[in-house]
Amino acid sequence: MSAVTSVVLNDGLATPVAHTFSPARVAPDLVMYQDRSAQVVAGYNVLTIGTRYASNGNSGQKVTMKIVRPTLAVTAPTTGTGIQPNPVAAYSCLGTIEFVLPSASSLQDRKDILAYVKNLLASTVVSQAVQDLDPPY
Repeated sequence: MSAVTSVVLNDGLATPVAHTFSPARVAPDLVMYQDRSAQVVAGYNVLTIGTRYASNGNSGQKVTMKIVRPTLAVTAPTTGTGIQPNPVAAYSCLGTIEFVLPSASSLQDRKDILAYVKNLLASTVVSQAVQDLDPPY
């Protein structure tokens, strides 16, 4: 079992900036991390990693990861009352990954599926589909 520590991820800028996701909530089956570089909580990037262990009712372990990048709404500097509204998220970009790892899977099986996913995420096909909204045809 890995110790819960901060996770550092680079963003997609031309000159990448490292973002530190610090542990915010730790439970046996779910850990939530926050990148607290935004000025307000509504703008925090959030990473969650969940683990469901194999049991009599299910035949394998499930690992899920989700990262959320909110974009704050642009508000008027003042309203009719002269008070600026609180910042809120206008929308959020979301990425999820889920691994289902049967109890019968070998260490090599798990290494292979992780390598496939890493390589898939680094592939041109995925970059074009996500960044350019250009799906394969």
